[in-house]
Amino acid sequence: MPPIVKHLRYLKAILLDRRVWALGIVAGAVASYPMALGALGGHLVTSKASAKLGVSVEAQRASAGWGVLRLYGVVVGKDKGPLLTMDSLEIPFSALWGRSVVVADGPVAKLVRGGPGDNVSAILGRLHGASTGPATVKASASSLLSLLVKGGSFQFTDNRRGLSVTVGVVDGSWETGLRYHVEARQVSGRFGTHGSETSPAFGADSVTLEGILESLRPVGWPEASVREGYVRPLATLPLTGISGAIRPVATAKGSPARAFDLFFSGSYGGAKRALWTATGHLRPSIDSRAVEGTLSLRAERFSLDKIAEILPASVLEPENTEIDAAIEAKLEGRRVSFSGKLDVSGLSLLHEKLASEPINDLTLGVQVDGTVDLDKRLLVLNQAQGRLGSLAVGLSGSLELAQGTFRFKSGRELHYLPKLEAQLRVPRIACAKLLASIPAPIVPHLGGFVLQGFFEADLHTKIDFANLDALDLGGKVGIDGCQVVKAPAEVTALASEESLVQTVEVPPEPPGAGNTGVMTFIVGPDSPDFVPFAKISPHLINAIMTTEDSGFFKHRGWVSAVFKTALRRNIENDGFRLGASSITMQMVKNLLLSKEKTLSRKLQELFLVWYLEQILPKERILELYLNAIEFGPRLYGIGPAARHYFGKSASEITPLEAAFFSSILPSPKRRYVHYCHGALSPAWEKYLRRILTRMHERGRLTEEEYAAAIASTLTFDHSEMTLSEKQCLDWVHRITAAKPEVEAEADADSQ
Repeated sequence: MPPIVKHLRYLKAILLDRRVWALGIVAGAVASYPMALGALGGHLVTSKASAKLGVSVEAQRASAGWGVLRLYGVVVGKDKGPLLTMDSLEIPFSALWGRSVVVADGPVAKLVRGGPGDNVSAILGRLHGASTGPATVKASASSLLSLLVKGGSFQFTDNRRGLSVTVGVVDGSWETGLRYHVEARQVSGRFGTHGSETSPAFGADSVTLEGILESLRPVGWPEASVREGYVRPLATLPLTGISGAIRPVATAKGSPARAFDLFFSGSYGGAKRALWTATGHLRPSIDSRAVEGTLSLRAERFSLDKIAEILPASVLEPENTEIDAAIEAKLEGRRVSFSGKLDVSGLSLLHEKLASEPINDLTLGVQVDGTVDLDKRLLVLNQAQGRLGSLAVGLSGSLELAQGTFRFKSGRELHYLPKLEAQLRVPRIACAKLLASIPAPIVPHLGGFVLQGFFEADLHTKIDFANLDALDLGGKVGIDGCQVVKAPAEVTALASEESLVQTVEVPPEPPGAGNTGVMTFIVGPDSPDFVPFAKISPHLINAIMTTEDSGFFKHRGWVSAVFKTALRRNIENDGFRLGASSITMQMVKNLLLSKEKTLSRKLQELFLVWYLEQILPKERILELYLNAIEFGPRLYGIGPAARHYFGKSASEITPLEAAFFSSILPSPKRRYVHYCHGALSPAWEKYLRRILTRMHERGRLTEEEYAAAIASTLTFDHSEMTLSEKQCLDWVHRITAAKPEVEAEADADSQ
């Protein structure tokens, strides 16, 4: 028989053998098992999860191994983001009847709560509803499941609370009914979901959480540790290098901890050395935001060079400055009581709002005591006591952020109504000690004064944004308890007939656009432009008093009611535009002080006004004021101003011309545009008429003078004009960095 026939018969026998067919069927079943059973299992798992969560759950593919189901490319909530993806999900078959571990590899969660992109609120509500059903006696197999997370990441945005958190890497385990352990690395977050760089922020290299599970729910407080964390409550105050732990207080075996101790240490602005500690014992409520306990913050004495990177440029020689601070807080529900101290030594500053010269080697201390009621949004300051040299200052009061909305005239809104009450006290102190306690660079023009007597002060204010009509500002400043034994020559010279030399910064000559220059002029009989009080038109005196200081001849330099009015208008206008300066204040500012807006200038101004009002007649104050103030670019004194604008002497100024001079203060450069145009705008004409009306109502114009003034027309003299109208306007625009025509109209309407 040919060999090929033998082979064919042998093959036939094999094919007809039932054992071979059985073996083939088994082999085929084994080969198709991962695909068939994986597809079926994957469909069951995803459909059940989708039904439970109420959102789509899909897997790109599924397979089954011996005793395990694996899903790959899992996507949860595909139609909304998605909110969760996983590289793979491994589910043991033993999950159907006993304890087992589900492994999630590479989960990426992007969760949003609140707002149009909310993808978790409905799911949480659905799960919460399911969990509130009747309890079963026997635990289901799912209650024995545990979860292992490997290499995940997490993003969460809570639009309701203005919170966003990102975790770069998450690993953890969730042993149902036992414990959970989560390690989060590359943590960052921010309060304020709009992502502003100035919003409070926090983060850490790593955060670890461990705690007890009751079924699937955490109970009690976790044990938490932080490594290299940071908190930035303010853009200029980063607390860095934070490390420490929260440890639950031990309880009876099996009982969850309801309180915890904490200990953290850290630094500021990236400094390597730990500069502060925070310790405490807290008992938060599980069901509310209330907290009971104590918290202690301590910043041991250290020199500011340790945090030089975050210090403002105004702090000089930080290596010579030392800080020592401590604060104790007691938490009772939603109420916090606090007390603390801050001691600073060797501080040197140079700040444009403080003084023009450096202030060196300051030593000061502050002690505070108060409470915060979070439910009432109320801060009560029982006492804040500050000390600088021999000078002690006490501040007390309260600040409440009441419900409501306040709208400024600018259109900006506050979504609460502040209510402030404050009292400032300066205990009785020798006037000489008071002056000596203030650093010399803050009061350089007071260095030649010798004082005797005693000073004390007691001031108060009440400001309720819901009722600004009830604004109160008052009290007593006991400066009259001081007597001047000796005064500097530059101050006493104002009482003599001597001429005073003034040097001022002026803009470049027209039509130039260069840097500011310096101009020197003389106030006194040595100047041909000087105008004695007797030769100044009374209409000018009356107009200036009407717009600048109506009670000039009655007060002693300032009137508290004017400060009150200015404060209210500044609040309504959302900024400090009105300074409530009297004529005496403006005279002092122009002749003795600079025009810089600093605390230094204001303190010296108030003292010099008090003194000069004692030694100068009111007429002399007005004479000095009107011969020294600015009436336009490069125009100082009423003599040159009357000649420039109207071609006449100061004694010949009419009521309407006087009203014009008073209207251009305190912005004479910007309001020079009227002279450029050669005529007033309709709005400014209306404003001048209002000034005339007020002068008449206050008895500063007779019926005849008022009628003639209202009927008259203002005419400028342009004999000194060397520019075209356009050149003049361009010049004003350059030196004021504004749009003069528009701003002048706006100012007229605001008066």
